[in-house]
Formats: sequence, C-alpha cells, structure tokens
Amino acid sequence: MNNLTKSIALLLLLVSSNTFAQSINIKFQDAIKKGLSLQANAKTSTDFLKSANHFERIAQVETKEWTAPYYAAFGNLMAGLTLDDKTLKDQYWDKALQEVEQAESLSADNSEIYALKGYIQFMKMSIDPQSRMSFMSASSSSLAKAKALNPENPRIYLIIGQDTFYTPEAFGGGKRKAKPILETAVAKFAIFKAANVIEPNWGEEQAKILVEKCN
Repeated sequence: MNNLTKSIALLLLLVSSNTFAQSINIKFQDAIKKGLSLQANAKTSTDFLKSANHFERIAQVETKEWTAPYYAAFGNLMAGLTLDDKTLKDQYWDKALQEVEQAESLSADNSEIYALKGYIQFMKMSIDPQSRMSFMSASSSSLAKAKALNPENPRIYLIIGQDTFYTPEAFGGGKRKAKPILETAVAKFAIFKAANVIEPNWGEEQAKILVEKCN
C-alpha cells in the first residue's frame, strides 16, 4: 500500500512537471508570435525598433532560446534599413550584429543565423565600402557557411541576390547578375517549410519583388 502511494505521488509529480513545462513553452511561443506580428506589420524604423525591444525582453528571460535574439537582430537590421541617417544605421547594425552573435552562441551550426549574420555584415560594409571591405569578406564567409549547413535555405539566395542587385555593375553587381540568384530564391521559397511556427520564414515576397525589378 505504501509503495502504491509513493508511485501515485511520483506520477502526479511527473504530470505536474510536464504540464508546467508545456505552459512555459506555450507562453514563450505566444510571446514570439506577438513579436512576429509586430514585425510583419512594421512600416517605419520606430516600428521595427519596437519589435526589436519586444524580442530583447524575451531574450533576457528565455536565455537558452536562439529565436529571441535572432529576431531582435532582424528588427534592428530593418530599423536601420528604413532610415537615411548613416550614424543611426551603424548603431542599429552594431546592435544587430551583437544579437545575432548571441543567437549563434545558443545554436551552433544554424544556417538561418549565419544567413542573417551575412546580411548584417554586408550592410555594415555598405556604410563606408572603401574603409570596410573586411565586412564584405566576413559576409561572404557567413553566407558560405549558411549554404554549407543548408543549401535549401531560400534566405541565403535572397540575401546574395539582393546584395548583387544593389551593387553597381562596375563592381560586379547589377540586375542581370542578380536575376538568376533571385529566381533560385523564389524557387526554393516555393518548397520551403519552416521547422515550426516560430522559426524564420521571412523573405519570399521580397524575393518576388526583386525578380520583377530585374525584368
């Protein structure tokens, strides 16, 4: 009888612990989804900063989850892309780089993280290309690693394609060279399935818009 009582108590404890863990997981996922909604509806630099702040707060609590610092980095990247002030761009992209490296420390060998890192490094270079060519090689290395980890990740081709699109022909870029890369991105987006509802799934519309601009 005593053993039966102990077994029931242990079972109740296991059920209670599992329910508590699921509750935390659902709360985390809901918080990420709320932030993704903020980013999806963002139009201005201020909007993207608001989303970045939301993810930074999550990252302070959920210190073992890579998605929160990843999306905080994406928010700061976009905040810089949607304004003209180069000093502010640089500040936001410095922060984005720190946050994507935080994500990298939590999830090694993650293609999505290296793709975003390559994107941020390329934009850091664009602030002053003549004095920042080291960011160009760093970006190329990050994107190459992202591709080696998962060649089916469509965001790699979107980022390389748009970098090529906005690079002058005189420096090896231009629409003609960008088009086939962006078409590859669109084809890969068509069959891409995110691992779950909170992992990266952005960029398909941007790839289609850029392909149209290449025509």
